[in-house]
Amino acid sequence: MTRLATGSVIRRNISMTLGRQILAAVAQLLLVVLIARNLGPAGNGHYAMAILLPTLLVNFLNLGVGPATVYHVGRGAFSARQAASENLRLGVMIASAGAVVAVPVVLIWGERLFPGVPQSLLWLGLAAFPISLLLAYLNTVLQGLEDFRAFNATALLPPYVTLVGVAASLHLFDTGVVGAVAAYLGGQAAGLVLVGTLLLRRTQSVDASDVWVSGRDYRRQTVGYGWKAHLSNILAFVNYRADIFLVNFFLNPAATGLYVVAVQIAERLWMLSQAASTVLLPRMSAMHTDPAARLALTGKAFVAVSTLTAAASAVTATALYWLLRPIFGDEYWAALPAFLWLLPGIVAGAGARVQSNCIAAAGKPEWNMYVAVGVVSLNVVGNILLVPTYGIIGAAWATSGAYVLNAIVKGWLVHRTCA
Repeated sequence: MTRLATGSVIRRNISMTLGRQILAAVAQLLLVVLIARNLGPAGNGHYAMAILLPTLLVNFLNLGVGPATVYHVGRGAFSARQAASENLRLGVMIASAGAVVAVPVVLIWGERLFPGVPQSLLWLGLAAFPISLLLAYLNTVLQGLEDFRAFNATALLPPYVTLVGVAASLHLFDTGVVGAVAAYLGGQAAGLVLVGTLLLRRTQSVDASDVWVSGRDYRRQTVGYGWKAHLSNILAFVNYRADIFLVNFFLNPAATGLYVVAVQIAERLWMLSQAASTVLLPRMSAMHTDPAARLALTGKAFVAVSTLTAAASAVTATALYWLLRPIFGDEYWAALPAFLWLLPGIVAGAGARVQSNCIAAAGKPEWNMYVAVGVVSLNVVGNILLVPTYGIIGAAWATSGAYVLNAIVKGWLVHRTCA
């Protein structure tokens, strides 16, 4: 494949994935509005905390199998057939172990860790954990193959199934927050069924050129790479979600509901960087024989993603000034200042995501982990110091500052590891 052709394929895949991100964002925005307007800040906070539980478990217990799958399948080290089979086996094992840990935690410490949130919602959210874990393990096989048409379909179906389910639960069955969380569970299940179907079609025939290693070697190589990416992703996730947890801990579910609106809208501005990251990781992994070209690709992608995210941030801030009250209601106006303070970090985080992929594709995911340790520490300490006094504005200050620091350090590391 020529460099021109490669660039054309990358742009096409990013455009396709960005289109999916936009469609998913539309569903998520409608979901946020539905829940916010029908359940109020407290109900929105309950939903956010219930969904946070399975998300926490997936991020903390996945062992980096997803990023390792993309890396190894992208390089041609594993066949897609073996990756799907072994990932399914690993997913069942880890989900079972995770349930053994999570059930006592919810039973004994649920009220302390999630104050004000009904325990029934935590149990319902916990049921989504094994489904979400298997979905994450299996759709990364499609990502590693750079089959973004199939990959995007598996990522797009869950939010739309969730949206339809929430609308039905609120307007037809009047089941409130419980129905909304159940709809989330249904969305994850629909995504898992689809990815399983697509992988069966893709891998039912065996190619003589397929690379096949023993199950033990597969797990050794996958976990050997994955734990480094895993710790980095855990810390990145904590960095993204520590503010929500600490706002709920120090304030109340109503304040959490306001802050979640600001965060959810701000994070939609990461659509372009997420699309670029999804496409660039397997492509950069395949460029292991040409590090100079990989570094050049990183530089171009960083400038493009950062510039476009900054422009989108300015447009969104202006639009939100006029539309926040009509769409969400007067009680959500207090979310606007927090949103504005999050924007510098959002722009910085968009560029840092591109840089992180270059570092991981160079076989050095541990460097992302080292940076994340310092960044998440700053974020957590900042939130602890600022939230009790400054509320959700303090949370936005601490989080945005952490994102900016992350981008600065990653920029230096790119030139140390990717060249």
